Amino acid sequence: MIYKKNVVLVVDAYSIGSLIAPAFISRGYECIHVRSTDNVNAFYESWFRATDFIADLHYQSDAALDEALSQYSVQFVLAGCEFGVELAAHLAAHFNVARHNDPAHAIRWRNKYEMHEALKGAGVRSIKHFRSAELAEIQAWVEQQDLFPVVLKPINSAGSDNIHICTNADEVAHAFATIKSSRNIFLAQNEQVLVQQYLDNSDFFSELKSDKGRDVDIEYCVNTVSVDGQHFVSEIIRVYRTRIGAAPVHDYNQLMCPVDNQDVYRRLSEYVFSVLDALGIKQGVGHSELMIVNDEPVLLETAARMPGGIDLSAYTRALGHNQLNLWVESLINPQGFLEYRAQPRKKLYFHSSCVFLIARASGTIRQRPDISVWKHIPGLHSIKIQHEGMLSETNSLENSPGHVFILDKDRSSIQDSIQLLREAEPAIYQGMLA
Repeated sequence: MIYKKNVVLVVDAYSIGSLIAPAFISRGYECIHVRSTDNVNAFYESWFRATDFIADLHYQSDAALDEALSQYSVQFVLAGCEFGVELAAHLAAHFNVARHNDPAHAIRWRNKYEMHEALKGAGVRSIKHFRSAELAEIQAWVEQQDLFPVVLKPINSAGSDNIHICTNADEVAHAFATIKSSRNIFLAQNEQVLVQQYLDNSDFFSELKSDKGRDVDIEYCVNTVSVDGQHFVSEIIRVYRTRIGAAPVHDYNQLMCPVDNQDVYRRLSEYVFSVLDALGIKQGVGHSELMIVNDEPVLLETAARMPGGIDLSAYTRALGHNQLNLWVESLINPQGFLEYRAQPRKKLYFHSSCVFLIARASGTIRQRPDISVWKHIPGLHSIKIQHEGMLSETNSLENSPGHVFILDKDRSSIQDSIQLLREAEPAIYQGMLA
């Protein structure tokens, strides 16, 4: 039997958050899991690794948690995924752990309306937005703003859940009804609907001019780690989304090189740092999604957590670090993290792309996928693919059947590998459903 007084709390250790406990265990800490809710959908619950924790507690109240943890000293509190963010912020303040954010700001990290209100109040570039539980109010605002096309989405969600791009009033009405009548991916009923101006995917990089006019949205993910308001970009990723019906669906991404793409790093970092300051994220990780509009960055959303469901080993191999190990270092050894932050940026060891799998068929999975043809694709790093249950036609990140990481010294070779992967993809799903 081993007993350690100092422990780390991980709130809702699902998705990429399932890797937080192993990272701390490797540094000699014991971890305790805290569930913000027992109402977790199967997609998230499947990630949970009970053996990484010495206890698995369901949060009922501060007093009950204090009693359950009376023999321990809580050193750090971390959110494993989106729906654990607010409770993690509350508990970090409750236990007064080192380097925690003000929980009063936590609503800005979850509620997309409050998020953009905070940016507007701080004078940081944001997008036009409005929320309501009434269709008539949504339609009146769109007409008043003369904004078509517009985007309708849930106030609180993630993973491109229930996002609708609408070009007329009928589409707005349909999207509103769809959102209001459904639950978000955290299984909470959508009480209100957010409407935002649609951002054109114009870009200031000449190599992307060939994409103009195609049904493609180009976004950027900027992942950060902060200590006492000193921010560091762990990676910047260019994301290509394709349109399936009215929904923008992840297609593939490209990891940006800190040296070769230093202008991207400079411009997006400066903007995202101003976003983090406006949202009150002075400590820990951030995951920001944005676009370039009229040659300037503008935020889609920021989350006070890591991005979901990625293969951290791909980024470690490409960059020499990943966001999680930097986050752990920033907590355990903040001075070491700040020294690393001050070092000159290095070129990528490998170019990296994540290809998001897109199923065009649906049905019960009857046999495991035969991915043998993918295993021979040049530059293959890893494959994650659904192998049981129901296969759904992909219309969001949540019901994508998986992803494939491809790494190569030559970026153009990755594009060739992506084409090979897509050509073989339909037959793999057909085999799974046969």
